[in-house]
Amino acid sequence: MKDQFSRFRDIVWVLSLGMQGGLMLSLPVLGGLALGYWLDMRYDTLPWITLGLMLTGTIIGPILLYRFMKTVVKERMTKEKNQNQNEENLELWGN
Repeated sequence: MKDQFSRFRDIVWVLSLGMQGGLMLSLPVLGGLALGYWLDMRYDTLPWITLGLMLTGTIIGPILLYRFMKTVVKERMTKEKNQNQNEENLELWGN
């Protein structure tokens, strides 16, 4: 039973990371698109500000995603390592 719960928890973790990753890639691009379009309409420079901000969002999105994934995976690996060490200690002491 514990194995099934652990597997389900891992699946949920991966799906949540996928959703967060998708948002981290798309929101900077969409934000640049929206802000750029509004500024272009205001200053009558269509499409230059939109293209610049969209390109900026395209560059920033993957950087944010990389930094986030690096941190989350490192935390997960540390947590699993500590959990495995605790289980080994319990086995050594016979509990």
